[in-house]
Amino acid sequence: MTTKADLVWTIAIRVGVEPPRMSTGSTEPREIFELVNESLGLGIDDSLTKPDVARQIVEAAGIPWNAHYESSGGTVTKVGLEAVLRAVEHFVA
Repeated sequence: MTTKADLVWTIAIRVGVEPPRMSTGSTEPREIFELVNESLGLGIDDSLTKPDVARQIVEAAGIPWNAHYESSGGTVTKVGLEAVLRAVEHFVA
């Protein structure tokens, strides 16, 4: 079973950066989205919320954002991280 930590690690490796440390619980670190944005040169405003930055990454790859990709607590869900990984793979393929 793939965890959110596994997905964060895989995303970081795909863009060629050191994986950031996971926050308490299973909350993904904001840093992973900032690293993707910077590494891929997407030009997304880092002052956006984590879900909004993730959404911009996903949509930049032409993948539609789904409401299930984010939670009401301001985090990105596991399926949301999977969408970010698909977006990263689109750009680095």
